[in-house]
Amino acid sequence: MVEEDRQWFLGRTGIDLDETPIEDSFCAVCLLSEGPLLVEDAHTDPRFTGNRLVTGPPFIRSYLGVPICGEDGVTIGTLCCISPEPGAFRPEQVAPLAMLAVLAEQSIALHARTRALSTANAALRQSSQIFRQAERAVNVGSWWVDLATRRLHWSDQVYAITGLEPGHSIDVRDVAQLYQPDDRAMVSKAMDDTIEGGKPFMFETTINRRDGEQRRIRVVGERIDVNGEPDCVAGIILDCTDEHLRNVALKRAAERDRLTGLYNRATFDHRLAEAMQRVETDPVTVALLDLDGFKDVNDSLGHLVGDRVLEGIAGLLRQRIAPGVFLARWGGDEFALLFPAAMAVEAVKAFCEALLAELAEIAPLGSGHLRIGATCGLARMTTAASSEEIMRRADLALYRGKEEGRGTVVCWDRQIEARQSERQRAIAQLRSALDNGRALAAYQPIVELSTGRVVSVEALLRLRDAQGQLLAAGDVFAALLDPELSRRVSRVMLDQVVADGPAILALFGPQTRIGLNLSDADLRRGDYVQHLIDAIEGSALSPANITIEVTETMLLDASGHLHASLATLDERGFTICLDDFGTGFSSLTHLRAFPIHKVKIDRDFIAAIAEDHQSRLIIQAIVQMGHSLGLRVVVEGVETEEQETFLKGVGCRHVQGFRYGRPMLLGDLRDSFAAKPQRRFG
Repeated sequence: MVEEDRQWFLGRTGIDLDETPIEDSFCAVCLLSEGPLLVEDAHTDPRFTGNRLVTGPPFIRSYLGVPICGEDGVTIGTLCCISPEPGAFRPEQVAPLAMLAVLAEQSIALHARTRALSTANAALRQSSQIFRQAERAVNVGSWWVDLATRRLHWSDQVYAITGLEPGHSIDVRDVAQLYQPDDRAMVSKAMDDTIEGGKPFMFETTINRRDGEQRRIRVVGERIDVNGEPDCVAGIILDCTDEHLRNVALKRAAERDRLTGLYNRATFDHRLAEAMQRVETDPVTVALLDLDGFKDVNDSLGHLVGDRVLEGIAGLLRQRIAPGVFLARWGGDEFALLFPAAMAVEAVKAFCEALLAELAEIAPLGSGHLRIGATCGLARMTTAASSEEIMRRADLALYRGKEEGRGTVVCWDRQIEARQSERQRAIAQLRSALDNGRALAAYQPIVELSTGRVVSVEALLRLRDAQGQLLAAGDVFAALLDPELSRRVSRVMLDQVVADGPAILALFGPQTRIGLNLSDADLRRGDYVQHLIDAIEGSALSPANITIEVTETMLLDASGHLHASLATLDERGFTICLDDFGTGFSSLTHLRAFPIHKVKIDRDFIAAIAEDHQSRLIIQAIVQMGHSLGLRVVVEGVETEEQETFLKGVGCRHVQGFRYGRPMLLGDLRDSFAAKPQRRFG
């Protein structure tokens, strides 16, 4: 609604503004033009380049608006769409928006005249026709129940959604049979509460059409009173089957392991984090089960046979799992179990021993020489600690079992802790590298698919050992779990990026972003965040050149301080990126809860597209969802032309992987790209 000194929103979705000053109003310009207004890019339109709604929230880039008139024909406002992306709207969308604008005008008139519109039959027929067109366009149908006669009325689109012929006599009891048996009581209660108390309702349910097809619908309803008395209950039915199936696929992909169907590691981590919050009152017991001989199966019989073995073992574990035990595939050939607090350690150990005994009975594979067994490590905690700590203890117990001959169940104890020499060696190796200036940054390029340009690089830790060989971060991963060393690594990497940044910008352009991986320990300490801000602002780089990469595990039990640290970095202009996106369902929640503007799709998805159709669907769904939310999406682990072709086809814009370059020290990076400043890929 456009007034002399302001515009305000009678209805809105996707934006929290209530009103804006008239001088910032796109809609006022639309009204002055006396027709539809399409702005493809406000940044290049001289009428809007300095507009505060363009340069500040909500950062409008594209606009499409159609004037709306009141009953007297005077324009009173617009029906409009805005987007932070340029070119979001097209001329052919003007007509559908104009049709909806007609509906908006008539809705306003209906509100003003209430039941007086019963005398305007011609206008009503026109409205009905337009409304039916709108219903078909968005697959939404309308319904209402006359409370005096209890007669149910459907629009044509409801008939289409339910699979019934238009004009078919509708009985409320027959309609109830369309719903799932478990939902019928909920549907009846929602309607009764609305009739008796005037309480609006909205629910989702699945219906069984008479042709046997199931559809997912969203039903909205409210009571309409006339002269203070209940007159009818009216609402809409939306066919949301496609949306529901996409959400189910995303949720399953995020929660479940694609191969075995078990819960995945991210879901297990989330469940364990919740349990550890109650550890002082409810003891937490976990087990890590690792297959013995599985590597020999993969090496001798191939990965396809190995996959079938994993599927079979997962099915066996699922059948034998005790009530209340949470089972997940931890990764590779490892499975993780979280036990009920009331289950004693002795009972847990006996249960795991029975599982191992059954796995030992699996028939030999191949020529008969390859046998599959398992070893299990247990850990139990009754005092406050992190999820990582209890899993570390279970892992230590597991490898102690491997050392003792395999096929056993080993419980963590202090003696096992004392033998934890591998971690100590890693710590010593990392500390030596840090102390002697042998910790370096390597950079892996991130490429824009449409142009082949390198638009970003990710800074990755490399160590040069005493013999001069380069080691990757994975070689000392155990040491990186130490908060003190992790913070030292982050400071060294920051110093390297600051030093190398000008050369990288000179190589790839001033808009190039450099990705920094931060740890939980970094973000929970406010002094590091301020140090990061000061270091970048005091260098040749700007916050716009830096992407802060965080993992989902860090956000599972994020404290207020961690959230505040990310918010501070976001406000200063740093880009926050969620790494390994798609490996945990809570990722979807994190997109709302944290200031995330970029996501990286986990490399496991792209690696599986050749054999797994579901992986292709998941990547496509995540790419489309990310773009619709205004997020930059990067797919990691791209190694082949086939993968690149698929990603181009689903609209992916940015990729990272060995196809475009391995992590390289600055000198190697310059040698690889300087001769051709923007080497093209694809």
